[in-house]
Amino acid sequence: MSRVRFALLLTVIVVTAADGARLTVCTFSFNRPDEVAVFKAELPKEDFDVVDLTPRPPLPSASGTAPAASLASACSPRLHCDVVVYSAEFAGRFFGSSGTSVSVGEMEEASCERSCRGLFHHPSEVFLLGCNTLATKDQDRRTPDEYLQVLLDHGFDRASAERVVALRYGPLGPSFRGAHRRIFKGVPRLYGFSSVAPTADFTVTRLRRYFRAKGNYRQYLEETRGDARPNRELLDAFRGTGLVQTSGLTPSEAAAADRAQICRLYDETRPVDERLAVIAGFFERGDFFAFLPTVETFMARHPAEQLNGEARRVLAEIRDRHAARDQVVALVRDLDVSALKMELAHLALQLRWMTAKEFRTLAIAGARQLLRRPVTSEVVDVMCEISKRQFLGDALRSDDLPDPLFRDAEGLRLVDCVSPVDRAITARLATGLDSSDPSVRGWAAYALSRRLPLPDAILLRLAGHLADPSPEVRERVRWIFRADRAVSDDVRRAVATADPQFVAELRTAAR
Repeated sequence: MSRVRFALLLTVIVVTAADGARLTVCTFSFNRPDEVAVFKAELPKEDFDVVDLTPRPPLPSASGTAPAASLASACSPRLHCDVVVYSAEFAGRFFGSSGTSVSVGEMEEASCERSCRGLFHHPSEVFLLGCNTLATKDQDRRTPDEYLQVLLDHGFDRASAERVVALRYGPLGPSFRGAHRRIFKGVPRLYGFSSVAPTADFTVTRLRRYFRAKGNYRQYLEETRGDARPNRELLDAFRGTGLVQTSGLTPSEAAAADRAQICRLYDETRPVDERLAVIAGFFERGDFFAFLPTVETFMARHPAEQLNGEARRVLAEIRDRHAARDQVVALVRDLDVSALKMELAHLALQLRWMTAKEFRTLAIAGARQLLRRPVTSEVVDVMCEISKRQFLGDALRSDDLPDPLFRDAEGLRLVDCVSPVDRAITARLATGLDSSDPSVRGWAAYALSRRLPLPDAILLRLAGHLADPSPEVRERVRWIFRADRAVSDDVRRAVATADPQFVAELRTAAR
């Protein structure tokens, strides 16, 4: 979910917590509403307001795009949540069938803002009802490969899934438990799952049992504000599951100082060089891998080539952190070809720990490895992510791309991502137009539409698809002819034969 979606939602939420007023339960429901419905049904309406904060897709502006806004700017000092409930699937972000999501990074950045205290630091209890929400880095009953497959089965692209697995089990970033303890600093009671969470049907039954055992829930909240002792009724209700209880960071913990430093990195009112000094301090520590995701976010917003003055001097100091440099570069080289590998390599490039030539060599080598593998959507996802980081079109020629790529929709998507400059590729893409599979014809037409102007031989073949059975193919072919105005008389006659009405449209547009 973009910050925009969350921002547009929260701008309309105003919740007050005056003395004697009802307490507020703030809910985020990304899947079925069953779990949240228990809170609504079991908590007396005279004592509780249940406020739905589930993000909704933003309405586009007149230009067709959603207006830009930040999550933090949408928070209000008048927003005070006594209880927060997240009901969702979780994999580094809360998501589900609603089609929207909230990432841990977005939450952490917003939690640093004073205006967001009522959402992240005021609650007495936070329920994180999703798998792994309070997981540590320890191995659970699923191997990393099994967890990767679970994420792929849930619709994650390969690049995103690999990143989540690395955050769950590897040295990069804090544990999910550590991240949520930072986000909900000061909250006495956080509940979540250390591994796989039970199904919603099971959770609903146990939540009902919990509220009925607890009795007067309002009285309980008021009497235990700030109390981090174990919630026996809840733990008993979920006995036999992976439910665990912890608390948000307290000021006396060393990690609280780390959180303050992270918040400084997000604070755009502070000078860039001052925040780069924070990063330099991270790289003096043995646990610096835990901070790399936040460092990546900072460097993406403040690219090395845009730095000057004192900021450039501090970056030079970071470049001289040899121990950290050697560990990051070693990890980059040890990782199998993946989007995560290129993401870390790009950070090394930004920090001047890797040269542009070394980065390009790494990207090309990775691309050639992928080309030797069977064509799958996961392989294509990774190739496309590599191509975003480094242009490959001048390094891979037609002879480097095997024939099966041009007979498969995913293969054609890969070729389009690579965007080879070799003009021989154009004729090979056109062979996909002869496929009986409409998805193959569609990707062939799409890839050709991004290689204009096209030679007459290709345009003549495309004219034959103005009456293609697939509406998507027909529309893409029409788009090509609308965009490629300088066509020969032979091509114009072929278009007129295939679709007289369309050629009339083209003549009108040309006047």
